[in-house]
Amino acid sequence: MTQTTQATTSMTATRLDLGGEWELTWAGGPDDAPEAVRTAAIPARVPGEVHTALMAAGLIADPDVGWGELEQRWVGHSQWVYRRTVHWSPVPGARTDLVADGLDTIADVYVNGRLVGAARDQHLAYRWPVNDVLVPGDNLVEVRFASAWEAAYQHEHAHGPLPSPYDEPYAHVRKAAANFGWDWGPHHVTAGIWRDIRLETYTGRIDHVRPLVTLDPGHTAAHVMAHVRVDAPDGSEVRVELADPTGRPAGSASGTVIGSDEVVVALRVDDPDLWWPVGLGAQPLYRLRVEVGHAGVVLDVASVRVGLRSVAVDETPDALGTRWALVVNGTPVRARGYNWIPDDTFAGRATPERVAHRIDQAVAGNANLLRVWGGGHFATEEFLDACDERGVLVWHDFLFACAAYCEDEEMTALVTAEAEQAVARMAAHPSLVIWCGGNETVLGWHHWGWADQIGTRGWGARYYLDVLPAVLERLDPTRPYVPNSPWSGTLDRDPAADTHGLSHLWDAWNERDYAHYRYHDPSFVAEMGWCGPPAWTTLDRVVPGESPGPDSPQTLHHLRAIDGLHKLTRGLQPHVPTPRTDADWHFATQVVQARAVAAGVEWLRSRERCAGAVVWQLNDCWPAISWSAVDSAGIEKPLWYALRRSFAPRLATVQPVTPGPTHDPTGPDGLVVVLVNDSATAWTADVLVRRVALDGRELARTTLSAGCPAGGLVRLPVDPAVANPGDPHAEMLVVEAGGTRTTWIYRPERELTAPHPERRVAVEIADGVLRVTVTAVTTLREVCVAADRLAAPLGLEPSALAVDDALVTLLPGESRTFHITRRDGRAIAPAELPSTLLNATVRSFGEVTGPNGNSL
Repeated sequence: MTQTTQATTSMTATRLDLGGEWELTWAGGPDDAPEAVRTAAIPARVPGEVHTALMAAGLIADPDVGWGELEQRWVGHSQWVYRRTVHWSPVPGARTDLVADGLDTIADVYVNGRLVGAARDQHLAYRWPVNDVLVPGDNLVEVRFASAWEAAYQHEHAHGPLPSPYDEPYAHVRKAAANFGWDWGPHHVTAGIWRDIRLETYTGRIDHVRPLVTLDPGHTAAHVMAHVRVDAPDGSEVRVELADPTGRPAGSASGTVIGSDEVVVALRVDDPDLWWPVGLGAQPLYRLRVEVGHAGVVLDVASVRVGLRSVAVDETPDALGTRWALVVNGTPVRARGYNWIPDDTFAGRATPERVAHRIDQAVAGNANLLRVWGGGHFATEEFLDACDERGVLVWHDFLFACAAYCEDEEMTALVTAEAEQAVARMAAHPSLVIWCGGNETVLGWHHWGWADQIGTRGWGARYYLDVLPAVLERLDPTRPYVPNSPWSGTLDRDPAADTHGLSHLWDAWNERDYAHYRYHDPSFVAEMGWCGPPAWTTLDRVVPGESPGPDSPQTLHHLRAIDGLHKLTRGLQPHVPTPRTDADWHFATQVVQARAVAAGVEWLRSRERCAGAVVWQLNDCWPAISWSAVDSAGIEKPLWYALRRSFAPRLATVQPVTPGPTHDPTGPDGLVVVLVNDSATAWTADVLVRRVALDGRELARTTLSAGCPAGGLVRLPVDPAVANPGDPHAEMLVVEAGGTRTTWIYRPERELTAPHPERRVAVEIADGVLRVTVTAVTTLREVCVAADRLAAPLGLEPSALAVDDALVTLLPGESRTFHITRRDGRAIAPAELPSTLLNATVRSFGEVTGPNGNSL
């Protein structure tokens, strides 16, 4: 096919975008590749993937639906060719390069039938000179992809197997590990031109701008060292100009290219406008403009935004071991965050708008940190820009996850190049505050029996302890680095210990009830979580012909957690009878997920020692029963609402005085209300504490008042006359502070003698808002309204609606109006909502029924 793309000119340098429509053909592979695919010339959007091109052409079904994942595995074992024709005109004296920002993964690149380069790493950008193969007029560009799975398999057989949690060779190829299947994601071994591709014609160009920022003590001045990497003639001038957040000049300087490809220009900013994490200040961004010129001609221009701030890690020894806390601009920052996985198995579908919306959901849920997990991709500019603008801190793993990794010369060279490119590209972003060597590889070495299988071979330690720190020392020594997560300070110390550094808390989900979180007193938690289903409509769409539930084979196909159904069931057992219906099972497992993670987060936030709780995970890459707070359709699960309260910068939480997973009425030493103030200003709180019977009668009350300093904790013991129940099976504690309510129950629900829940529901659509008012006749715990299930009668997609609150506890006679709105801001049109649908949509936890129809 022939396409002409308009070139974008930046002075002398021109960049001709080769995105758009290419032709895709199958070039060999398994026998089960459909005949229609073998012979087709398939339109394929670039950037994109083979899978999405096949779906768009109707040659494969949506692999997320039903058993579709199993029916498309041949795609990842096949070879594919992308081709297009581009019109090119030579420029006298200039060079032209073919630049590919991302090829997934094993590819040879041809221009007019001649091999110009090869790609062997999904995470690398490549540049190949093509002057000598291009001709004036039309030129054929071909990218021939081999199977990444087959390449990994061959490497495994050549070098010997390496331990990993899955029977897949993902550690043997530099490609997103998650593409090979994970305990929350599908097996889609992708291929394609997944990032931008272009022709660049130039006599001089800017490769990258790497601004490194430091602050003087007292923040009286900021120093910006602009490292400008260029490919330009000797004698070229590099000019750097800094503009403040209002656009006014804030400094300029220049340097000359002499015998080196990097020019370093220093700028000083007096009385800088500092960039702060969300909730602690504003996020002003300076603009750094760089221009390279020669003999009076501007050759190229580049521009990046910079935030002026400092970042460090506090690793002060304490009574238990070593603290680990982020410090920004000299201020300790308690992290309230989520792990981030690829937002779609097919990266091309994760548009910048969709990614920004996910980040907005994190911020709206009171999170201040996202950890980019090492089994996915390096963050895009759009992701980092969104975090810069919103004040979201970014912890970024290098791309290693849960496996041993080969340390041969070829792999080491690829890893080094990945790190160099990523560090250089991301250096301008103030949101990026820490680099981490990888995820759970040192943990694997200590706990997963790797030594016998590995023998004397390298397993990745060289990367975490030598290669990656050396890259950062050369390219960006301004950011902290931690070799792995979890990490206890040295390779020899058990990373699973709570005593030093970073912890991952998985024993509660894997082995115990969520109250077990109270056994831990770590300094920082980088992973913790509990599994739960997505919105009913999200799951229902992908299990055609079945009802979403534990007896549905397709539902279980979308549950990848190891022993997931058993663990979900074990999590329900203390709280509800075995649910009678699929809808009860779905709602109960969602609520237990929310309770479990919120209980763990609030316990950690109540501890003086803990400087961060990062939940696994914010987002989903497909419709799955997983640890996410937001499902793949973008619908917030009850977990998101629970954590919005638990992550509140100002939190009042009820906790036992003594650690331990106890359901003793008060804990052995009583109960306390802990005030947590992560905001930038002091907080004076009046806390109303009431002990009430489950039938609504008030039995005792007290008011506690205290001032809580910015960044501080205050522990307020509760008078035993209020805290100690007369009948722990029939009472609870209700605590209200700062306009929010929290409760404490003395026994698991299955042991409570609560009255059968009764409620009244009224519905109206007014001013374009759907209002659902729930009035409690009896005590109602964890009242939720499933907005997604109300969308169909309103003629909308399930993800079009959002509800303002969830998991609300109401005492007899109390009412709460839930407001349901359209996410696009448009009005909801008047419509009739069937009463049967409302009954299925409005739920409280006590309504979950067992096989005999009895509720709690």
